[in-house]
Amino acid sequence: MGFNERRKAQRVEADLAVTVKGGPGEVRGKALNISTSGIYFESPYFIAPLTKIRLELLIPDPRKGELPVTCDGVVVRVEPEKKEPAVANYRVAILFTLVSESSLKILDAFIRSRLSS
Repeated sequence: MGFNERRKAQRVEADLAVTVKGGPGEVRGKALNISTSGIYFESPYFIAPLTKIRLELLIPDPRKGELPVTCDGVVVRVEPEKKEPAVANYRVAILFTLVSESSLKILDAFIRSRLSS
């Protein structure tokens, strides 16, 4: 029995600073991977599944420096699945629900540059 990949967009590894607004307030984390449809990142705080959030990140661009990207999304997965005092970082998966055309172009260019290198 094979595994069926559900993702529609190509995902690439990314070491990007992420600011999340919503849930426990403003949280700073680190992206682990990203696509044009979502992001997987580490957060020092637990963010419950189905929480609506706004993400802000800076995408490196070799010609223009860092480009700001803002996306709305919803938490679809958190590891571990519940808040635990001994956990230093939670891994959070976000599905983007709203991405502006300009942010989508920046994300797409970043992902394509990672795939071609």
